[in-house]
Amino acid sequence: MDNDALMRRISAATDHKKQTSNVTPVAPPMPQPQPSVHGGMSPQSRPSLVSSDAREQLRQQAMAAAAQQQSVQPPVASAMPTVDIGIQNQPPHVTAPPIQTAPDPVEPMVQEQTMDPVAVASSQKQLMTFAPPTVENAPAQGSGPRPMRREDRPEAFVVSCTGSTATVQGDTRCVDTITGLTWAVGRMLSIIVGKNRIVGMICDIEMPGEEFNPETKSIMRFHVELQGEVQDTDDGLKFTKGISAYPGVGSTVHQIRAADLASIYAATGSVNAYVGDLSQDESIPALVDVPDMLAKHFAVLGSTGCGKSASVSLLLHAAQETVPDLRTIILDPHNEYSRAFPTANTITQANMDIPFWMFQLEEYAEVLFRGKPIVHEEIDALREFIPNAKIKFRDGEDRVKLRPDSGATVMTADTAAPYRIADLLASVEEEMGLLESQFDRTILKSLKARITAHANDSRYAFMFRHKTIEDIAQQVISNFFCLPGTGDINTIIQMAGMPAEVVNSVASVLCRLSFELAIAAKGNLKILVVCEEAHRYVPAGKDGFEPTRRAIARIAKEGRKYGSFMAIISQRPSELDPTILSQCSTVFSLRLTNDYDQEIIRKAISSSSASTIAFISSLANRECIAFGEGMSSPMRMRFRGLPKEWLPGAEADVFGNSTPVVDVRQSAEVFNHWRTGAH
Repeated sequence: MDNDALMRRISAATDHKKQTSNVTPVAPPMPQPQPSVHGGMSPQSRPSLVSSDAREQLRQQAMAAAAQQQSVQPPVASAMPTVDIGIQNQPPHVTAPPIQTAPDPVEPMVQEQTMDPVAVASSQKQLMTFAPPTVENAPAQGSGPRPMRREDRPEAFVVSCTGSTATVQGDTRCVDTITGLTWAVGRMLSIIVGKNRIVGMICDIEMPGEEFNPETKSIMRFHVELQGEVQDTDDGLKFTKGISAYPGVGSTVHQIRAADLASIYAATGSVNAYVGDLSQDESIPALVDVPDMLAKHFAVLGSTGCGKSASVSLLLHAAQETVPDLRTIILDPHNEYSRAFPTANTITQANMDIPFWMFQLEEYAEVLFRGKPIVHEEIDALREFIPNAKIKFRDGEDRVKLRPDSGATVMTADTAAPYRIADLLASVEEEMGLLESQFDRTILKSLKARITAHANDSRYAFMFRHKTIEDIAQQVISNFFCLPGTGDINTIIQMAGMPAEVVNSVASVLCRLSFELAIAAKGNLKILVVCEEAHRYVPAGKDGFEPTRRAIARIAKEGRKYGSFMAIISQRPSELDPTILSQCSTVFSLRLTNDYDQEIIRKAISSSSASTIAFISSLANRECIAFGEGMSSPMRMRFRGLPKEWLPGAEADVFGNSTPVVDVRQSAEVFNHWRTGAH
């Protein structure tokens, strides 16, 4: 075909297209290249004289025309998103050109740009949910287990058994054709005993008396810890930790089925959170009973760098989703949780406000003596003078002079009532001026100097923030515990850079107040205190600050009755007070490499799962051994991945966004922060 004939046919096809477009009410839109220029036309209107080569040329011309029109029209269309509404009310011959030129992606782009910021914030708040996933392909209730075929699951046999362990004999060619797994340490297996299946975990494998030959089947034996048994009931599969009938010699052994494994780690309570997946089978969710985890306290233990902080963030978000009225107080020694809880009430040393008169005598003494040995004669003097200063502020100047006064017995050194430091110093000076003082003059002089130095120290400005003394106890407590509060009722206390005596005293005050508020609320307040680096506050032995230890121990022993809960986070469980740790009924133990730390976990876990601790030094990041009241059975699990918005992290990344100190101004700023304690 020559070029002239081809052009005549193309011209005829184009004229035919124009005629059909005038008849059609609405022309098909052409926002993007189509497979054929006549793709939107009916078969009757499609020209039959155009060959495949001509159609290809027509398609290329249409694409060029559409590109030329889009290069002119998009600015108008994108700037006027409502033009489509007006066009729809116009006659067909007016609407056809705009509909052809307006690209489809314009409308969603405009909607995204004009989306309400409040709606965006609310949609981003719930980044993930912790509702337990639905188990697909689970056996129907009452249907019983799927029959096992001998060729599907290779068999081994029991050769000996005790009350808690069994010895099983198999061969090296035992490969499960369903899972593709072989016998290995850490695998779960089931021993057939009548209608029930005893569940065990392989903790040791050996080949007795022969060398391994890959070409033949070699006999091997493995020792198994018995965990419990799975029973077939009318309501489905049920796992119990006890064993009703033990296996005899020759009992058949298989690798555990997924349905049996799921029944072992099934939800135990009515309010469960999906926090991870089993390491043995990632298709089975790891569920935690949140009320049991909170009410009986929990601990997260692990060496530095194993994902401990991210795991804590995950558990806290799960707890807040399932218990919306839970108030969380995080003692944050590394200033890293504000990133994971951006809308929380963050309190720093710069804006912290705890008046000195809200400290009990022992707490005030810790700050006053700054960690040095306490002089008991000075404490006795404070116990005498502080109540007098409180009475003088409450009743006026003449009240104290009328001794003995029954009103003085109401006020003690531990009563949360305001007083003035000037009145306290005046009482000390008055006692120094007496000829027969009950305190040594040297003791009183040292006490006066200590109080004056403490009041003028900028590191303790949070205790003397108010110029005038007034009773602001309700305001202070409301700020720390978000009372009343809706929405985000979390509080983060950033303690990085605070002196040790300040950290101990603040922790003591907050733990004590959380317990007292829970009692006063009669169970209407649920308060969770999260102690990061808890070995600082409650160390093993007699070291540490006794008021903090006593406040935390009181929550651990009695708090669940009133709604006061405790979370212990530490990288050195061997340095924790064993009494405090023993009160944590749910434990998430991540990787621990120290033998002393592993021994603590080994003593805490049940004897039937002791072999699980063998994996604790080789766990991956975010992987843990979880056991206790919060789950049905000890499990080796891996925590879910967190959205980056929930990952804890310090404000300064020493290998990332840090700024090198290269000039005099920067070094002067560092020096000033070091001297003044500004953070």
